[in-house]
Amino acid sequence: MKISMENAGGCRRRVKGEIPAEHVRKKEEQVTLSFQKSARLPGFRPGRAPLEMVRKRYAPDIQAELREALLREGLRTAVEKEKLLLVDDPAVEEADFGKDRGFRFILRVDLAPEFKLPAAKGLKIPKKNAEPVTDKDVENALGQLAEPMAHFHNLEPRPAREGDFVVLDLEGTCGGKKITEIAPQAGQLAAAKKLWLWLKPDSFLPGFCAGITGMKPGETKELEVKFPADFSQVPLRGQTGRYTVTLHELKERHVPDIDEAFCQEHYKISLEELKKRIREDLVASRESAVRSEDSRAVTTALLSAVKMDVPEPMLEEERRRLVARLVEENQRRGVPQEELLKHKDEILAAAGRNAEENVKLSFLLRKVAEVEGLKVEETEILQEVAHLAAHSGQDIRLFAKRLQKSGALPSLADTLLRRKTVDFLLQHVVRS
Repeated sequence: MKISMENAGGCRRRVKGEIPAEHVRKKEEQVTLSFQKSARLPGFRPGRAPLEMVRKRYAPDIQAELREALLREGLRTAVEKEKLLLVDDPAVEEADFGKDRGFRFILRVDLAPEFKLPAAKGLKIPKKNAEPVTDKDVENALGQLAEPMAHFHNLEPRPAREGDFVVLDLEGTCGGKKITEIAPQAGQLAAAKKLWLWLKPDSFLPGFCAGITGMKPGETKELEVKFPADFSQVPLRGQTGRYTVTLHELKERHVPDIDEAFCQEHYKISLEELKKRIREDLVASRESAVRSEDSRAVTTALLSAVKMDVPEPMLEEERRRLVARLVEENQRRGVPQEELLKHKDEILAAAGRNAEENVKLSFLLRKVAEVEGLKVEETEILQEVAHLAAHSGQDIRLFAKRLQKSGALPSLADTLLRRKTVDFLLQHVVRS
């Protein structure tokens, strides 16, 4: 069998092969015999039909199977001969039987990139220290603990003012039509009953809360709102809306004091102990943030020290994954589909840049781990599984079985190896 290689640019190659007629004939006999073993022809028991009858009856299927068998054999020979590291299934560009019944093929393959690995020790990153936690930081965190436990009480009737919470009904129109008809997805922006609203300048709709200020419970008022040009509801952009508003109640929000009684009731510890735990959590959080910055800095330094081509199939797969994740995150935040389509080119460009970095980094970290002899032990995988199970509140045995059944354990091991490799790099950086 003759095998030759042609560079098709980047990590792509063309594998050209020629299989002599004699070898093709022998392979065809093997394929035909395999068909004979399972052939069912009238008048013959399974596997007993004459070879020539099988050859004629299944000719198209035999030729198709022969073609696939020869391509597999040709690829296997090329991989062994050229020491190829494939990253994707090959694409068949040509596959033909010659007049002499020899077989010629051209396969397009994508290979793992070749690159020179820089020294893993001594990468330079900026020196960063975690910001110290002050008493004011602890007090602010204490206040945030009390926020979810705030309660409301009714105020005596008086004019509404900024900072109040109000309960009201509203119905909006635009151009003489109800907003519920113009923009069915607008929800409470179109009409609402007993809507709670915090009177702040940037709350709800532009100028709406300012229009409520001064109203008294039981009062009804007409308000005018100018929808901005980039408003979330496309049919209303740049339009003027008119709202009929009825104010029902004024309410005041009361946040409980963080004192000994509060700590004992909700946390079963003293105020001093609670402050101590908050400080420890803040310190750990800031140190974790600095470590994340260091991790990004060291991987950036590694990437900048290497030039490599990226296999197109891996790049495309990672790009699709990033785009899907970005779209999902934006939809979860309530960004409308129209807005996403508006920024489609920006999203694709950002995903392309990040995808290329991610793919390059995966090859680099794997190579560093190989050179430095870094491995993930089975005990480390078990510890991570236990940690993930505990974090999700699931039984560890059932959780582990689900991971194994879904085929997620190799991916988990790869994640742990990447983490260990980044830790290794950070242990040997030069901070300046």
